[in-house]
Amino acid sequence: MAMPTLSSRAKSIAVCIDTRDGGARHRLQGIVQYLRRLGWRMMLVRQSGKAAAMDVARLAPDGIIAYVADRWLVNAAKQLSVPLVDTAVGEVAVSLTVSLDNDALSHLALAHFRQIGLKYFGYCGVTGRVTSEQREASLAACLKHHALPTFSEAVSEGESGLEPLVNWLKKLPKPIGLLVFDDKLGERVLTACRSAEISVPHQVAVIGIGNDELMCEVSHPTLSSFSLPSARFGLEAAKMLTQAMTGKKIKTPHLKIQPTGIVTRGSTDMVAVEDELVKAAIQFVRAQAGNAIGVKQVAQALNISRRTLDRRFATALNRTIGDELKRVRLQLAQARLSDDSQSISEVARSCGYSTASAFSRAFYKNTGRWPSEYRRELGR
Repeated sequence: MAMPTLSSRAKSIAVCIDTRDGGARHRLQGIVQYLRRLGWRMMLVRQSGKAAAMDVARLAPDGIIAYVADRWLVNAAKQLSVPLVDTAVGEVAVSLTVSLDNDALSHLALAHFRQIGLKYFGYCGVTGRVTSEQREASLAACLKHHALPTFSEAVSEGESGLEPLVNWLKKLPKPIGLLVFDDKLGERVLTACRSAEISVPHQVAVIGIGNDELMCEVSHPTLSSFSLPSARFGLEAAKMLTQAMTGKKIKTPHLKIQPTGIVTRGSTDMVAVEDELVKAAIQFVRAQAGNAIGVKQVAQALNISRRTLDRRFATALNRTIGDELKRVRLQLAQARLSDDSQSISEVARSCGYSTASAFSRAFYKNTGRWPSEYRRELGR
């Protein structure tokens, strides 16, 4: 990677990130990775609000990277006359940002919900959060494009009572797929569903954002969630800050990063179709996707001709059983690539591919990334 021309003095960068958050820690990894190449010094600020701004003013850095910038931090950057890059959309406008592509998120969520046969879709967000409002607007625009209504609700952040959420969930048309602001709120939605005696995923299917593995696994049922290349947010922010500090023109001052996929768990593990044969085919594919099977083996297992299976599958879900097998294997691969204890060859074999090269080609064709690139984006 080409490095910018630097002065003889090593630069110092204030990084304002709450390291208690898993996504923020991964952003930090990306920042550290880039700054170490430059030999620059990073100064970590764990405070928030006015306290963070006071720390930054005292440190007098050459540049600032924030997880979520607020007015205090923006004012501090102006007073110091240094550039600031925000790695999440804050409550105030910042001229340089690296953030999640909410439009891509919405399209992927809709595709996932449609793949399991749902016809109603909604969003559950957090009151007063700009990021939440933007995600809600993106999903609404996506659904409007497909002539579909949006059922949305915003709840207060924190551990408030479940009654408003329960009442909203009861009124929703069912079955419905819900995109939720983050995994913490996703767990809360699942708790409210249990309180309301609403079946998950058969009446309400839920997708969180961030793939916080601990939060997703302690949820009941386990929570499906968007996996994000969090380390890349930090890496791109550090690169953008470097360009700003060295006077280079920044081609994309508001860079959008796409999610890396959906890790499917219990909260969306269903198929909303009436055809029992199609349901049985999908259950077989999900159970056997890690083995070297094809459409022929699925048809044989169900004691039906391949032609009949393809026809009924296409009628029920508007795709082929072969498409379903590829989709399930891709989801399986994305989940297993997040575990760096497995080599790419081991991941390939565990996802039903005979060789690592065949797996890599299939993965690239479907995601636009090689498996090694995908793993790097996850910070693994």
